[in-house]
Amino acid sequence: MSDQIERLIAHYQKALLIKPDNTEVYSNLAELYYKRGQLDEAIAVYRCAIEVKPDAYQTYYRLGEILQELQRWPEAIYCYLQVISCYQEGLHVEQIFVDSYYKLIDIKNNCPLPEVINIYRQIIREKPDFYLPYLDLGDMLTQQGNLEEAISCYQTGSYKHLLSSHPDFAKNYLNPQNRREPNFLIVGIGKGGTSSLYYYLGKHPQILPAIRKEIHFFSENIERGLDWYLSHFPPIPKESNFLTGEATPWYFVSFESAKKIAHVFPDVKLIILLRNPIFRSFSHYQMQLRVGEEQRSFAEVISSEIKAIRNFSSPDEVDSDYWQTEKGCLLFSLYFYFIEKWMAVFPREQFLILRSEDFYANPAATLTQIFEFLGVPDYPLAEYPNYNPGSYNPISDDLRQTLAEFFRPHNQKLEEYLGIKFNWDE
Repeated sequence: MSDQIERLIAHYQKALLIKPDNTEVYSNLAELYYKRGQLDEAIAVYRCAIEVKPDAYQTYYRLGEILQELQRWPEAIYCYLQVISCYQEGLHVEQIFVDSYYKLIDIKNNCPLPEVINIYRQIIREKPDFYLPYLDLGDMLTQQGNLEEAISCYQTGSYKHLLSSHPDFAKNYLNPQNRREPNFLIVGIGKGGTSSLYYYLGKHPQILPAIRKEIHFFSENIERGLDWYLSHFPPIPKESNFLTGEATPWYFVSFESAKKIAHVFPDVKLIILLRNPIFRSFSHYQMQLRVGEEQRSFAEVISSEIKAIRNFSSPDEVDSDYWQTEKGCLLFSLYFYFIEKWMAVFPREQFLILRSEDFYANPAATLTQIFEFLGVPDYPLAEYPNYNPGSYNPISDDLRQTLAEFFRPHNQKLEEYLGIKFNWDE
């Protein structure tokens, strides 16, 4: 076996002399060194591959795994951040992005917080123009209660990102002292296509979104103060024609969030994507299953939750007993009751309510509607990749029928209230 590996190593080394820009050969060679236990050599080869192709996120991910195995935390963290950066810049990374995110969490959970903070400070010293470390550092400083420095990190991260994504804006408009309130919020619904929508909107030359898609300020973080929240947005001059906003889709299911937003930003425009509740519920279940928060079958979840909420007339009626067993899979798909609450504190004209199915089928047409709603020119993209896609087996016909019957009267209430036909029974 060792002789065979030696021959393969020699083969790949010769291949690189002939074609030194072949990243696949570098990866094959690195993995051979890894199999032989020569981890330093494997790391060196992967670094060569990155020099050849700097946006090779698969290479960064594998290098991060090896460095994590060696407990070389700063280098491993940097690699995983690079993978995440590729995703946020528009590459279709799929599961590897999620895996990198959880690898970072794993490192953070296995190191004392002050040590991880020092690691991030080291990364920033070595890579001062890379914006993502500033955001993670801001989160950790927030966790420590050091809000003043956290705010500075978010502002610096936003500035660094704009320098690369919108250099003309950064040069001509950027003033860190400006505080710009969001012009729009995508408030729902979770598992309804909000990730894709948020990133498409960010491609518009007049839209500079928040540095993070989901800030969860009005649902979880309001005690951190408005300055903390606004530090996540680019410092756009009020007299400019740029817009900004964020997308925390779980605001939709929180009436307290609606009231808080109305109090702080009474004129903000609200965008809501509503997906067929059968498929939204199933996607929600799959998310809970994936992160380990649900172990039951989907059939068991449906049966249990239907019993828990069959006779309720408002989300307010759900008590603490419900949350002992349920995760909101069906509850959050009863859109009428949440829409009614939101429209009690915001006028109808500040909402744009869209079908997720229309967005999936024709994103360009949906974005045209949204741009008109926001008051900016249309801006079609060359392509519309699916961000944050799910992949799982279809729902059985029996379960689908059970859900269709359960949701039908609630969907009818929604259609009558809004005067919109969603056609989810077809």
